[in-house]
Amino acid sequence: MTRRVPLHVLALCVIARSGPANAHAQTKPKRPVSTTTASPVRDSLETDSATRAFLEADERFFLRRLSAQRAVYLKRAGWADLGTRCNPGALRVFPRDTTPLQLDSLQKLVQHMEQTIIGRGAGSRLDTPIAQQLLRTIVGWEAGIDRPYWDTDEKRSRRAVATGLTGDVPDPKGPGCLASPLATDTVTFVLPGFTTMEFPKAPRPRVKAYFGPEGQRHARDEFFTAVGSKDPTADLSYTIIAPIVIWREWALVGVDRPREKGGVEVGKASNGGAVYMLRRVGTQWRLLAIVRSWGS
Repeated sequence: MTRRVPLHVLALCVIARSGPANAHAQTKPKRPVSTTTASPVRDSLETDSATRAFLEADERFFLRRLSAQRAVYLKRAGWADLGTRCNPGALRVFPRDTTPLQLDSLQKLVQHMEQTIIGRGAGSRLDTPIAQQLLRTIVGWEAGIDRPYWDTDEKRSRRAVATGLTGDVPDPKGPGCLASPLATDTVTFVLPGFTTMEFPKAPRPRVKAYFGPEGQRHARDEFFTAVGSKDPTADLSYTIIAPIVIWREWALVGVDRPREKGGVEVGKASNGGAVYMLRRVGTQWRLLAIVRSWGS
């Protein structure tokens, strides 16, 4: 015969069994959470440290590669004999690279260096003393006031050739030299990436500069007002120095030399241009390569 247990007795049994267990669970001390393995601050510091280490290693890799490519470039190079009359300067040439395949290989070597400098230095700041030194080097060279040295591992220092029509030329009537026509003129520069510059300390030629993104328009407006409106056939010739990319001790500089009638015929003619690759040695920017150039 089955004995029935009243419902109120069963309820008391359930309370008796569950009550102490629940009380024990509530009073049991919680296990402390480790702050050494789950700290957001520590994780962020570790991430920053790893990122810095990666970027530093990445930068060292590209610097070593540029150095190795420079060594190969210099090993293949020689010098053109331009004589000594009128201080023509030196021209780096590659006498052993004569076939199309060799010339293509040489051009690709320079382009790879160019791509690295652009890729690493794009957007680099130009409001620095180093950028001002670079600008001063290019302005002096383009104006015919002074010329940079070639970047070389040789003990002998070699000046670069003059740009455009800025060098002295032999006098066909005698042993002397004729000064550049620019020596008595004003050389005008447009510098989109700068707000000021260190002007060459030379009495001739006179250097005039227009700064900022609107510099080119200002140069045209002033020329048109002073000259072009009276003589539409007059030439406005100036030099744009842009873009400039600097990365560590390496730099690329673009130079264009427009020539415009009256200050209004934009894009009709040119005095040529070039892209220069330079390397900083101490306080000097030295010319490594004329990456490309174009004539008028």
